Amino acid sequence: MTEKHELRSLPIIFIKGLIVVALAFLMAFGLNSAMQSFLDDEVAVVQAAAERAAKIEAALAAAENEAQAKRLAAELAVKEAEQYEEFYQKYKTRHCYHYYGQFYEMFENMYNADTIFIGTSHTAHGVNPLYMEEVMPEKSWFNFALNGSNPQYYLDWWKVFLESGYPIPETIVYCVDWFMCDDGWLWRRIDFDTNPDCPVDIMRKIKTAEKRKEAVENHNAKVEGGTVTTETETVEKTETPEKINWFDIDEATTYLFSRIPIIYSRDRIPEMIEYYRNGGTFETEEEEVDLDALLAATDDEAPLPEVPVYKHEHQADQDNNITSSYYKGYIPWERGYNGGTVAQMCNDRESQWQAFEKLLDIFKENDIHVVFVEVPEYVNGRRENKMEKNNDRIEEIAEKYGITFYNYNEELYGEINESPTNFSDWGHMNTKGSTAFSKLLAQDLKEYFDNLED
Repeated sequence: MTEKHELRSLPIIFIKGLIVVALAFLMAFGLNSAMQSFLDDEVAVVQAAAERAAKIEAALAAAENEAQAKRLAAELAVKEAEQYEEFYQKYKTRHCYHYYGQFYEMFENMYNADTIFIGTSHTAHGVNPLYMEEVMPEKSWFNFALNGSNPQYYLDWWKVFLESGYPIPETIVYCVDWFMCDDGWLWRRIDFDTNPDCPVDIMRKIKTAEKRKEAVENHNAKVEGGTVTTETETVEKTETPEKINWFDIDEATTYLFSRIPIIYSRDRIPEMIEYYRNGGTFETEEEEVDLDALLAATDDEAPLPEVPVYKHEHQADQDNNITSSYYKGYIPWERGYNGGTVAQMCNDRESQWQAFEKLLDIFKENDIHVVFVEVPEYVNGRRENKMEKNNDRIEEIAEKYGITFYNYNEELYGEINESPTNFSDWGHMNTKGSTAFSKLLAQDLKEYFDNLED
């Protein structure tokens, strides 16, 4: 009798199990949808600001006289500043804000830099373009360095750079490191920046929205003008669907976990909850662009709008990157350091050295002038077995390509290297050290560029 009773209860247990699974699925689906809506609304705020700037930029290109052009250019500068402020406010709490800032500049081209820096976190925290501008105001500067970046990363980064439409720079200051070909140490891959809700993905969404709106406006203008075309205006790049081996558990899991918002943005769940507690909307001060009023204002004596200057309260992430002091790619990193010595191994990968030279070949093909710089380290703070050997190899490559190499850890070793008060650890300068070094580098680069002109 007991066995028969247990058999009769099995369908009930099975049904209850299905109900539990269904409820769990619905809960997960609901959380996932909530996270996606939160992320989309966050991007939409920046998209709206970008569209306002784009509208004025289009009008500027069609300005009928100098007075119109002057006023529209001033308004455009204001709207671009407002757009960047919207971006900063939405992403300032993200870990390592400079990841987002670098790609924002790449896709939005606020500064049109003709001289850029690339390199690792030693460069991101060590080279402040502000001091380059003070010494060489005739050039425009931006620091595109990213934490953990190796030569192969920059080969892939270059494709995104071309995609963004950023002007090809005249000069690239490549801040090399003696350990740059150890890709266990320097871990960065391009998919860290291109996956959903990552910097490149966010900027692609913003640019796609701008292009889509522009395409619609162009189509409407053609219809109103009586010239309807059957051609379809493409606003998004066609990509080959990614092929996934669903029988490979690691590959399938990695793919799914990079496509499910509630998983890949799980660290943002507290922000999402706060967002919905505030009504599920972001507060914005949107102001529609009145082009008619701007175009009508042709009085040369009328005051032009001033570009707003935003003051940011101190903001630092959990790693002590000081977000509020971010400037054109540079972000200070502050951590107490007593000068203690550590053993630092370096395991080079030959494929990274090959990628390094491939990258230099690309720069040469694009007529880009290249300078090598190795930023200062607190040399007494680490024991290593590869610095001299790898620097010799970098020197050989520099000679092969006719590149000048400024090495501030060997022949240009100086006072900055001597004091641990300039560093947050043996390899990363703090604000004090990066300020001193940036001023020194600015003078050395000025002398270098002056000699080139002679």
